[in-house]
Amino acid sequence: MHKKILEDANHEQLKKFIDEALCEVKYKDYEMYEELELDLYHSVYGCHFNEWMLKKALEHMENEDGTTGHHWSLEETNSVARQYGIEFVHINQYDWNYVMNMIYSDYYGVVNNEISTYVKLSKKFLQDKDAPEGKAFKYYIAMKK
Repeated sequence: MHKKILEDANHEQLKKFIDEALCEVKYKDYEMYEELELDLYHSVYGCHFNEWMLKKALEHMENEDGTTGHHWSLEETNSVARQYGIEFVHINQYDWNYVMNMIYSDYYGVVNNEISTYVKLSKKFLQDKDAPEGKAFKYYIAMKK
């Protein structure tokens, strides 16, 4: 029955219905809401970060240096990408920023604290030959569960 209803619904009706349903789920079961929100995001945007999802992913990142949140801004990691010849072909600037910050967050104090080291590790993480499309975003989702 729901397939017929969805087939006949217009965009605005669907958006309103989904918004109201998600608000109700958020109120009743926040964990379920977060799962649905990620599924909805993936359906709309695919398996890469956008500005909004990057901000959400970084805001609670607990770094090994004792800080919380991003270490590098988007502008800083874009500048580093240009300096090191990183091209955004199978990744985007938001994927790159997430991975640079994630590598810093997780490996600070273990590797030498030079930008070139974080670039090499981030590049290797993203260019893993047997990794699926959207590795950075899929990694983020896996770490949330």
